[in-house]
Amino acid sequence: MSKSYIGALGLWLSLAAVSSAALVWRPGEGWVNESSGESLAASDAKAALQLARNLEAKEDYKSALDAYRGLVRRWPLSSSAGEAQFKVGFMMEKRGEFWDAYKAFQKVVEKYPASQFFDLAIEREFAIGNLFLSGEPQRLWKIPLLPSMDKTVEIFNTIIKNAPYGVYAPQAYFKIGLAREKQKQWSEAIASYNKLLDKYPGNDLAPSAQYQIGYAWYQASSQPDYDQSAAQKSINAFQDFLARFPDSEKVEQAKIYINELGDRRVQGSYNIGVFYLKDKTDKGYRAALIYFNDVIQQAPNSPLAVQAKQRIEEIKNLQNGQTPAFKKPQAADLAESPPAAPVADRDRQQSVDALPKKTDNPSAL
Repeated sequence: MSKSYIGALGLWLSLAAVSSAALVWRPGEGWVNESSGESLAASDAKAALQLARNLEAKEDYKSALDAYRGLVRRWPLSSSAGEAQFKVGFMMEKRGEFWDAYKAFQKVVEKYPASQFFDLAIEREFAIGNLFLSGEPQRLWKIPLLPSMDKTVEIFNTIIKNAPYGVYAPQAYFKIGLAREKQKQWSEAIASYNKLLDKYPGNDLAPSAQYQIGYAWYQASSQPDYDQSAAQKSINAFQDFLARFPDSEKVEQAKIYINELGDRRVQGSYNIGVFYLKDKTDKGYRAALIYFNDVIQQAPNSPLAVQAKQRIEEIKNLQNGQTPAFKKPQAADLAESPPAAPVADRDRQQSVDALPKKTDNPSAL
């Protein structure tokens, strides 16, 4: 019978005898039964590992955590150190100390890359990232704080750096996109989805990434600080999705978004035209004409196109010095106008700014 086995057996018997007693780790002494002062110091790394495993089996996670930490400190280069460091993170997970657990697992990756626990450590990091993404509060001295998407992104970025060709890398890019969407950082979210598509075009997540690009732009298009180009970018992304992944289960939903965005874009152009019309200046009229004509081009057979044509006639009458024949307002006329000067599409705005100064012949328009 080997000496290490005898030592492990002796430690186990000692532990069973004092299982109800409080165990304390004392640097230089090892494990000590606090009530009797009896030392349970392990003679080698394997014996220390067995002691920690026994504590874990009894679900005494605090004592097991201390035991695994002690092993790593005393025998950092032993064959048991990789498992012990992994178990440090695992015990922290059991205790709900998720951020510290992530840090502990990362030490496995950095210090014990040849360990059989390398892949398991990345797997646990990914699980912790998912917890934070789903709203698990992070803690400071056991005080729960609001979930931090920046720290969530940090975890997933670390996973990508740890194993860029591993199974979790494309998933991490996708999760970063979702985290940035939660922060309403649309451009950053889209950049992460595009990285997934560029680096792993054949991955099972590619259809979902292309769909999310369209959906991110869709969300951005409803924000007051985004111009109408966001709606068009969303339409383009959804159309790319339909072309590349026609068999996806999300095809019908993508079509619904495309139709909705088209209607929203037409309504937006009409609202902006009405806004410029209220300016009652020659430049305002010219800008309004651009947007009303855009309505007609986008949806020539729609009720809004009819209203846009009436508005154009109204502008021509005003430019010719005639009193317009105002008609009873239609439902489209009552659409809420932007509360402040809208952020117009860049190309259209440049077109307005580039218009010639007022001439003596307004009908030349």
